[in-house]
Amino acid sequence: MASLVLPRAGRAPVVDDDGPVWQLDQRSVPTTWVAVWDALRGVPGVTAGPSAVGEPGSRAVLVPSVISPEPGTSFSEGGRPLEPAHLHSPADTSLHIVLPLERVALVVAQGWAIPCPRAVHGTELILFGPRDEAELEVVTALARESVRWSLARNGVTVFGRRGVAETALRSTAGAPSVAGAASPEVATLAG
Repeated sequence: MASLVLPRAGRAPVVDDDGPVWQLDQRSVPTTWVAVWDALRGVPGVTAGPSAVGEPGSRAVLVPSVISPEPGTSFSEGGRPLEPAHLHSPADTSLHIVLPLERVALVVAQGWAIPCPRAVHGTELILFGPRDEAELEVVTALARESVRWSLARNGVTVFGRRGVAETALRSTAGAPSVAGAASPEVATLAG
């Protein structure tokens, strides 16, 4: 996990505590929203799917192999796949992520997020959508950190290697791939 999170410039976005649209201003432009989604779903070990709790238009990263996640590591409830993060629709552009409590305090203090008003464990955040390229780097790093932390807390550390065609396609699209893993069969969560 990155230890340093620089302060977010400017005032915080206006947020609706009740949803379904959480971030009411300072939204990401569509290309930036897509870049956030690509970074989020590019974390090894997750699949894309509908959110168990997100508003219509939300895109979630899921781990179907984990049905009873450790409390505070998922937005889904027992009996549903682990859902460590979801990206709200382009009408919103914020994300719901989970982080360890010490990271929650830092990320909130630096102005990148607010505690989710519906939080149960204190690990749940509303991460603001990025406004520019510099913010895109921070937001995608935090979103990916969230997913990796949740996977690790739930014991998911080794994944089957993607097919060669899929790996090549993802690599040419600029998305992370598992090429170069320690063995041809697995990729680990490291990094």
